Amino acid sequence: MVIRLKGSGRFEKVVQGLTIFSFVLMCWLAHRALQPRPQCLHSTFLTFVQIDSKRLDNCSRESRLSIKPVIESDADLAIARTLEGLDSLSSVFPAGAPFLAVEVSSVDPYLFEIGRGYLRLGRAWLRDANQTNRAMLMALLKTKFPSQYANQFQLEVIADFLLMSVNGDSVWTDELTQKKYSTVQDIKFPTMAASFAEYCRSPFRSISHRMVCQMPEPEAGDLQVNVWGTRPLLSAALWRVYDKLPLSQRMRVQRGIREGRAWPVISGLRDDSVVGLILWFQRTLQDHVSAMGIEDTADSRMAIKQTMKELQVEAPTHWELTVDLKNTPAWKEVLTQLKEWSRLRKNQRTLVFTPQGTLALPAGLPVTWAAPDINSQKHVMIACHWPKPAQTLAVVARHFFAQQNCGKLTQAFWD
Repeated sequence: MVIRLKGSGRFEKVVQGLTIFSFVLMCWLAHRALQPRPQCLHSTFLTFVQIDSKRLDNCSRESRLSIKPVIESDADLAIARTLEGLDSLSSVFPAGAPFLAVEVSSVDPYLFEIGRGYLRLGRAWLRDANQTNRAMLMALLKTKFPSQYANQFQLEVIADFLLMSVNGDSVWTDELTQKKYSTVQDIKFPTMAASFAEYCRSPFRSISHRMVCQMPEPEAGDLQVNVWGTRPLLSAALWRVYDKLPLSQRMRVQRGIREGRAWPVISGLRDDSVVGLILWFQRTLQDHVSAMGIEDTADSRMAIKQTMKELQVEAPTHWELTVDLKNTPAWKEVLTQLKEWSRLRKNQRTLVFTPQGTLALPAGLPVTWAAPDINSQKHVMIACHWPKPAQTLAVVARHFFAQQNCGKLTQAFWD
């Protein structure tokens, strides 16, 4: 005989309902725990990113059960994914909790400000992945080691070195022309910016100097203004030396940076001659190599010697070919031909004097060496009306060629 208590059917329905609810809740919790979380930051360094009025927190600080409003814009999520791109450098920095906050501004698209634990960046810079990574890395270094990177020049030199050596970033985009340049191939001693005015027009100009370069007298904005043009060259030289070292030495360098190694003081450049600049650069490079903990061995000495040769520091004013186009109206067409010709002969250094400045090929970067300092294997002058002797370029060359031509060039003199 079965005894059924009054109301037991209702009780069973409640129990069944609770069982079903518990099962659904467990499935939802499992789903929330296992699903990808695009609405938060998967970053070793970033605590949060503020994009205008919206904020993304680090996934380690956000509850998976949170139902707070999320960012729905694909563009904003793309920004967050871009800012996560430096996690490949996590081996360089000491392990620990995220420590950097980033604010992305639409009000000031060219904003750039680094502080202790934060970076404020305008949206315009996010179009250039290399500049974005540089800004992020500078903020990480200055936050983690504020005393070692109090000097802005030193901060940017090491940031660029790390981007090349660890992250593999070597392509810069000129903000004006959108042409791409390589820090590995295009940076050489003869093509570096010899003055701050030239540095402001260089494709390797830092994001931090945009406002300074727009001032009427930008040279007054920096106490080390006459060495800023060497910053890309010094970073490239450090990378070249590092890349030639055995693995044990490279590991020593990374360990020193991870421990916050102190860097040498950057001295101003008092002698702006070619010889003075070479001596300053050699001394500065050697000081940095020593500060990195690289031992003075046969391998390191050979690496420095090869680097100086690759960067053409030993002979910055020696060129295989120089061409004077300052006195012909067809100079743009001739320059176009020269660029195409030089593109097929990348190992031949060519210097072209034009009415709008002097260019080094095949890189196409401006050169500020004075013509009397130049030595050339072959010098070609193309003119419509012959200039007076006092107005010609005083280039020392083994072979001279000249052609009077007012129209398009029909015969090449550079082969």
